[in-house]
Amino acid sequence: MTLLIGTDEGLYRVDRIPFERGDAERILDCGVVTAVRTFDHVEGVFVASSEGAFRSRGDGDAWTDLGVPLGDRFWHAGQSEVWSILATADGALYAGTNDPYIYRSIDDGETWSELKGFRDLPSRGHWESPIDPHYARLRALESVPGRPNRLIAGVEAGGIHLSNDGGQTWLDRRETIIDDVHQILPISEDVWLATTGYLDHDLENLGLGHAVGEGGLYRTTDAGDSWDRIDTGNDFSYIRRVFAHDGTVFFCGGEEAPPAWVNDEHEAALFESTNFGRDFERVPYPGEPHEVIETWDVHEGDVVCGSGLFDVPDAREDVEGRIMRRDDDGTYHSVGRVESNVSRIAAL
Repeated sequence: MTLLIGTDEGLYRVDRIPFERGDAERILDCGVVTAVRTFDHVEGVFVASSEGAFRSRGDGDAWTDLGVPLGDRFWHAGQSEVWSILATADGALYAGTNDPYIYRSIDDGETWSELKGFRDLPSRGHWESPIDPHYARLRALESVPGRPNRLIAGVEAGGIHLSNDGGQTWLDRRETIIDDVHQILPISEDVWLATTGYLDHDLENLGLGHAVGEGGLYRTTDAGDSWDRIDTGNDFSYIRRVFAHDGTVFFCGGEEAPPAWVNDEHEAALFESTNFGRDFERVPYPGEPHEVIETWDVHEGDVVCGSGLFDVPDAREDVEGRIMRRDDDGTYHSVGRVESNVSRIAAL
C-alpha cells in the first residue's frame, strides 16, 4: 500500500512501511506541502502547496498542475500559495489561498473563478497571518457530510465562516471561535472539531503581541453556531491537527507557538480520547518532547502519523521528518525518516 508523504521540500512516496532513510522517492517538486487529500467520490489524489495545486489520477507517477490562480499579492509579497483544496460530491473543486481568496472550478480544474462573496465578510479587515501581517491564510476548507453545497472555511487568523450555496455567499462566524484556526474536521452534519493556535487579534490590538491566546481543541454540535473547548486545562494547547479513527480522537499540542520551536524552547505532547473528548490521556511517542505530530492516516489498518517542526523563523537543517505507526497495544514506533518535516500524509 502506497504512502504519500508531504514535506517542506515536496511530496515523497514509499511503497511499504517500515522504510529506511533514502527509500522515499520525491515524486513532486512543489515546495512546502500544505495539503494531501483523497475523496471517496473523486478519482485520484490532490496536493496543495506553496507552488500551487496538483492532481494525480493514479498513485503519483504523473501530476497535473491545476492552475489555481496565484498572482502577485503585493510587489514585495511575492506569489500567493495554495493552503487548502476540496472536491465536493457535486463535481466542483475548491482551492483556498493565503490572500485569502477562494476559487472554484466546475470543469475538473480546467478553469477557475474567484468566489468574490468571501471578500464581503464583515470581519475580513481583522484577519491576518502571524507570519505575513498583510494576508491571512485560508488554511481549512471543508464540505459538510451529506450537504456538498455547505462549505466551511477556516482562516489563520480570522475565524470560521460558512456558506450554504457552494461559496457564492458567506455567513461571518468569526465571533463564535478564536481567530487562529488551523483545521476543521466535520464528523457529521452538525458535529465538527476545530484546532486552534495562539493568535488572538483582540489581545494583539491591545499591544500584547502575537501568540497570546489560549488555543485548544473545539467542538460544535450545532453546525458552527457555537463552539466549546473540549481540552480545557490542557497546557499543550497550540494544536495544528486532530484525527478521529475507530472511536478514538487524536491530537498533538505544543506549549508554545512556532517562534519558540526554533531553539526547542517548547514541549509537545500527544493525546488520545476514547470517549470523544470527555477525557484525554497523554501517550508517549518517538520524537517527544519537541517534535510536533501534524498529520495522521490509516495505512493497512494501522494508524500512522508524521512529525517535524513547522513554521520556525529560521529553517532548521538538523530536523528530519518522522513517520510513526501506532501498534495494536497503543504504542508508537518510528517506521521511517525523510529529510524534511512531515506535514501531511495520505495512504493510497
